Amino acid sequence: MSRRTTALAAALSLLPLGQPLLLGTLGITTATTAIVLQAPPVVAQDSSALAKVAKAITVRIEGATQGSGVLVKREGNRYTVLTAWHVVEDNNPGEELAIFTPDGKEHQLEQGSIQRLGQVDMAVLSFSSGSSYEVAAVGDIKKVKHDQPIYVAGFPLNNSQNLRYEPGEVVANAEVGIDQGYQLLYDNKTESGMSGGVLLNADGELIGLHGRGERNEQSSSGKEFIAKTGVNQGVPITYYNLFASGAPVVVAKTTATSADDYLAQARASAGIKGREQTVIRLAEQSLKFRESVEGYFLIGTNKNELGDQQEAIADFNKAIAINPQIAPAYNNRGKAKMDLGDNQGAIADYSKAIAINPQYAYAYTNRGSAKMMLGDLQGAIADINKAISINPQFAGAYSKRGVAKFDLRDYQGAIADYDKSIDINPEDTLVYQLRGIAKAKTNDHQAAISDYTKAIDIDPQAASAYSFRGMARFKLGDFQGTIADYSKSLEINPQNKFGYYNRGMAKKKLKDYQGAIADYTKAIEIDPQYADAHYQSGLVNFVLKDYLEAIDNFSKTIEIDPRNAGAYEFRGMMKWVSGNRQAGCLDIKKASLLGKESATSFFNKSCR
Repeated sequence: MSRRTTALAAALSLLPLGQPLLLGTLGITTATTAIVLQAPPVVAQDSSALAKVAKAITVRIEGATQGSGVLVKREGNRYTVLTAWHVVEDNNPGEELAIFTPDGKEHQLEQGSIQRLGQVDMAVLSFSSGSSYEVAAVGDIKKVKHDQPIYVAGFPLNNSQNLRYEPGEVVANAEVGIDQGYQLLYDNKTESGMSGGVLLNADGELIGLHGRGERNEQSSSGKEFIAKTGVNQGVPITYYNLFASGAPVVVAKTTATSADDYLAQARASAGIKGREQTVIRLAEQSLKFRESVEGYFLIGTNKNELGDQQEAIADFNKAIAINPQIAPAYNNRGKAKMDLGDNQGAIADYSKAIAINPQYAYAYTNRGSAKMMLGDLQGAIADINKAISINPQFAGAYSKRGVAKFDLRDYQGAIADYDKSIDINPEDTLVYQLRGIAKAKTNDHQAAISDYTKAIDIDPQAASAYSFRGMARFKLGDFQGTIADYSKSLEINPQNKFGYYNRGMAKKKLKDYQGAIADYTKAIEIDPQYADAHYQSGLVNFVLKDYLEAIDNFSKTIEIDPRNAGAYEFRGMMKWVSGNRQAGCLDIKKASLLGKESATSFFNKSCR
C-alpha cells in the first residue's frame, strides 16, 4: 500500500477475509468498473466501513486538555494533526502534549508546532514517527446539504481509550462567518473529549472538525431543566484548506442569505443571556427559507425564557409536527406548561419525552418536579432516582431530590443529597442556600451561616443568601448582623417586602422602634395587603403608647386577615385602655372565639 492510499481504501482492506465484496454495494457496475477504480475515494454506504475510516485517521490528544484530532498530512516521518484550538490553547510552550495514534502508540508533540488557524476553533500540530499512518481524504464542503448524513468520531472523556463513532444528519452548512468558525450544525450524539474529532461525509471524506456539543442546562436547582435539541457546532474544512494553500484564513461571506446561514447565526447566540430576541429574529429569518425543527425549537425555547409560554408552546407544537420523535421538544413544552401552572399537562409531555428516550435523565427530573408541585413527593423521588441511575453525575437531580426530602421533613436526607450535588458542582450558589435552610431546620444555625457565606462568596449579588444568613443570625441573637445582611439584600433587591419586614423585626429587638416602623411601612408600600407588617406596626405603636395608631394598624390587619386572633386581642386591649371598654370586650371576645387563650382569660376576668 502506498503512502497516499486513502483512509477509505485502508478501511476496506480491514474487512474480514472471506467476506464477499459486492461491487454493486459500492456503486460500481460492470459498465463503469474501469473508470471508478481509477477515481478518488468511492462512496461507502456501509456505516461499519466509515467507522473504520474514522478509526484509521483519528488521534487522541492529552495535554492541558484532553481532546481528539485527525491526521491530515504526512511529509516523510512528520505528521500533521488538525484539531480544535480550544483543545491545545492552554498548553504553554515547552509543556508536554501526547498524541496517541490508532495503533495505541504515544508520540510527543513537536515543540513549537502548534498553530491556530486564523480566529477559528482550529489548530494544527506535528509529531514524528517511523510508523505508517493513513491521512484523511478531504471532501468538498460545498456539496454538504441539510439532512444529508454526517459522521462524527472522537475520544470521550468518560471512556478515553475507545473511539466513539456516531452517525447523524446535517442541520445546516452556513457560508456566512460565525464566531470561531462554527458554521456546521449537525445532530449526532457527542460527549466532552470529542472536540477536534472528525466530521466525515458519506464518502468517508473529512468535511470538518467537531467543535462543541450542546449542553442541557443544569445550573439552576430552583427551575426545571431546559433541554437542547442536541445540535452540535463544527468548523468546516474550508479553513484548513485555506491554511494549507497559504491563503489568509478569513471568512469570505459576511451577510446571511440562506436558511443555513441564519440558523447558524441563531445557534451561535443561543444560550447567551440577553440575546433571546436576537435568536428568535434569526431563527424566524431561517424559517422564511425553509421550515426546520431547529428553527421552531430555538424560537420556542427563547420565547419561554422571555416569559411568553403560550407562544413557546405553539412553536414547540410546530417542531413536533415536523418530527414527532424529538424528545427535547416535549421536554421544553412541558417546562412551558409548568410555568403556566399546568402540571398535569407537563407530566404528560415529560412522559412522552421518556417514551421516546427512556434514558432521558432531564425529563425524569422535570417530571419529578411536576409531581412535587402536585404533592406527590414519593412519586417525585422515584422519578429523580431513575434520573440519577441514568446519570450519577447529574448534580441537579440530587438537589431536586433534596428538595423533595426536605418537604417530607427528612432534613438529614436532604442535606446528604445537597452534599452530593455540591461534590459534583461546587459552584452552584443555590444548593448551598438549600443546604443552609435544611441545616437551620436541624437548629445548626452556625453551619447554615457557613453555607450562606459560601453562596455569597460564589455570587456576591445573591440577595437571597444575605436574607437567609440574616435570618440565621437573628436566631442566634445577632441582631446587628441581621440588620447588616438584610440591608445588603435590600441594596441588591429593593423590592423585597420580606427583607424590610425582617430587618424591622431585628430593629424592634434592639428597641429601635422608629426604625422598625419605618421598615414595616416600606414593606407595606410594596404590598399594601401585607397583614403581618400592619400587625407588627401595631405592636410597636402599642409599645410607644400610640394607641390610636395601633388601633388603625390592627384594624387594617383584620381587614386583610379576618381570622387574625392576635389583631383582635390587641385592638381590644387598645380600646380598653383608651376607655372604650365595651368595644374592647367585643374584640377580645372575637379573639377568644378564634382560639386565643389569653383573650379568653382576660374576657372572663374583665368583660363579664
